[in-house]
Amino acid sequence: MRIKVDPQKCSGCHLCEMVCSLFHLNLINTEKSAIRIKKDDLDTSLNSPLLCRHCKEMKCLDGEEVIKDEEKNRYLWNRVRAERCPLEGLSVVEEIAYHCDLCGGDPQCIKVCTPKAISIAR
Repeated sequence: MRIKVDPQKCSGCHLCEMVCSLFHLNLINTEKSAIRIKKDDLDTSLNSPLLCRHCKEMKCLDGEEVIKDEEKNRYLWNRVRAERCPLEGLSVVEEIAYHCDLCGGDPQCIKVCTPKAISIAR
C-alpha cells in the first residue's frame, strides 16, 4: 500500500498533520507528524503534502542491516534516515524522524482529507 499525493487539490488545512500526530502520539503537534504540508508561496502557491512514499529503493535505509518490511511499520526513526531520503519524505524534530507507517493499514490522514489531495495508490 502506498499514498498518492495530488498537490493541485491540497487546501493547506493541515488536518492530515493533526490527525497523524493525534493517532500516533495522542497529542496534536503538526511538527511531530509523518505528513507535512509544504507551501510554495513564491512560485506556484501550491500546498504539497510530503510524506514517505514507500518507494521500492528505500534509500533511507541504505547501509543499515535491517528488515525493510519491519521498518516500514515503525513511526519513529533516526534523523539520519531523513537525510538519505531524496523525496523529503520524513519530517524531523530534534533527533527523531517521523515516518509514515500507514497507520497499520488504515491511514487516518486520508479519512480527514476532504479535497482528496491524498489517497491510496492502487
